[in-house]
Amino acid sequence: MITKDFLYCHYTAKDKEDLFDRLTADLMTKDIVNEGFAQALKDREAEFPTGLPVPHGVAIPHTDGSLVNSDQLVFVTLTDPITFNEMGGDDEDTISVKVVVMLAVKDGKKHLTVLQNLIESIQKEGFVDQLVAANNEEEIMTTVQAFL
Repeated sequence: MITKDFLYCHYTAKDKEDLFDRLTADLMTKDIVNEGFAQALKDREAEFPTGLPVPHGVAIPHTDGSLVNSDQLVFVTLTDPITFNEMGGDDEDTISVKVVVMLAVKDGKKHLTVLQNLIESIQKEGFVDQLVAANNEEEIMTTVQAFL
């Protein structure tokens, strides 16, 4: 579910829509998700924002598993922050996000478990700091393996 192919260090995207489109294209090349996944992410993000108000800002974009062929987590550290709306916040509540963890999980129960585990890890001291400090994909993988 976590592979080096989908770890992105110092990634640049102009906004969350650009990020969703580009990451989805990468996932589609490996047949992990189907056409429409990026739009499903955008639609869900508009309705249920995923920005978390933690140091460095983290977002966990995800959608239901109907467009997922195989499970994959995508970890991205951004060169420049992207604005996401805050999870559970009002429309004007935004977060400047440096770390994005995108979920592509087929099964609904597993999706919820993965999401809960991820949120617990994000709350652990040092996890997000180490992701942001990573200089390459290997360092991201080492951090993820240590905390998840």
